[in-house]
Amino acid sequence: MKKFRFLYIAAAALLFAACANEEDGIGNNGPVAATVKADISNNIKTRGTADNDRWTTGDAIGVYVTSAGNTKGTNVKYESDQYGEFVSANPIYFRDNEEQTFSAYYPYIDDPNNDKFDENGWLINDWTIDYSNPSNTLLANDFLFASGATASKASPMVNFTDLNNVGESLPEKDHRFKHKMSMIEFTVSAGEGVESRKSNLQSITLDKIKTQGKINVKTGATEVTGTSTKATLPVTGLLTDARVCKFILFPQQFENKELTISCNVMYNENTINNYTTKISLPNGFEGGKKYTYTISVHNNSIVIGNANITSWDIGVDKEPLDAEIE
Repeated sequence: MKKFRFLYIAAAALLFAACANEEDGIGNNGPVAATVKADISNNIKTRGTADNDRWTTGDAIGVYVTSAGNTKGTNVKYESDQYGEFVSANPIYFRDNEEQTFSAYYPYIDDPNNDKFDENGWLINDWTIDYSNPSNTLLANDFLFASGATASKASPMVNFTDLNNVGESLPEKDHRFKHKMSMIEFTVSAGEGVESRKSNLQSITLDKIKTQGKINVKTGATEVTGTSTKATLPVTGLLTDARVCKFILFPQQFENKELTISCNVMYNENTINNYTTKISLPNGFEGGKKYTYTISVHNNSIVIGNANITSWDIGVDKEPLDAEIE
């Protein structure tokens, strides 16, 4: 009788173990957490970090599992630690042995009540870019997106990295974070007839741009909303050194395919000169592109030259434009 009793106990133990594994959905030693490695494309240069293409401690991304299956993950927060690794207080766990596909976005948006995004991933309320704090404008509004990275229980590292071999440049292998906004950068310096030590740059204004829009954290798409308005970025400094002014913008088109800009310069601490000109934008501001211009302040005008439109890299110079003083 004892023999049969032991057999019953053993069978019950095996049944319990099988049920436990079934509940896990993995059928072996237990769930494995997904770990994240994330790179920013080396030619991305708008982040507010020391070297522009690295994460800083505290940077947070939202991670999604985009493939179907038992493994789930929706806007899971992973945060960069002091070693540059991404960790999560509530990581995604692989529930079976199937390979999963992931996407992620930056900056992370906390959504504790599940009411900030619609089912397709669009931000419900408008995202507004505030230009009043230049030191924080770029970092706070630099919407980045990465997709296509895969991982599994056997290989749990989610690599938002470039997996191209040397000599390859296949987009489907490049899973790094990429810019979805646009950026325009002005480098202002003193020109002919201007005393640089008496000329103090005050601000640069973009006329009639849209500063509100929506982002899609599942696809990386953007769209502008609202009405056009002036956007002024305060940039104070003597023109003894070149002054750099950067605007991050929603990708957008312009009715006349041009944009009016103005540059305010204080001379000798008492006279404000306002210079205006127009820049040609036949394709508007496109996502993932950087528009750079050099501005030379002359005694009665400004000259814009070296106008580049690039994918965050070196582009082709355009003809300089003259600007008259108002």
